[in-house]
Amino acid sequence: MAILNFHLVVSGDLAAAQQAVRTALEAAGFTVTEQGDHWKATHGSIAKTMFLGLRAHDADVREVLDVRFADLGGTVRVDLHRPIFQPGGGSDDGLEQVKLHDAYQRAVGEVQADLQRQGVLVSADV
Repeated sequence: MAILNFHLVVSGDLAAAQQAVRTALEAAGFTVTEQGDHWKATHGSIAKTMFLGLRAHDADVREVLDVRFADLGGTVRVDLHRPIFQPGGGSDDGLEQVKLHDAYQRAVGEVQADLQRQGVLVSADV
């Protein structure tokens, strides 16, 4: 089970893999921004996550993924990395961090499932 890093391998060339991943991220509710040689994918509300803590609705929990691609020649490794420090909210007694962990697992699971439906997922370590 991944805590901070999620690794996927997608079939095809780099451009096709990037398009498939963008489609999967957007279908999971992420907004994708290209930042140089990597992407930043964001979802939810930082304000609601910080101020509502455990009471924040699952759809409002803030998730940020740094997305990097490595062309392996015929397949592409996609590395999704979540920040090591991310504010939860409320008392931040650990329960908020568990909620964040679960939110990331769920979101990356949706991306993985979408890539599987597209028929391009080769392997996943999530």
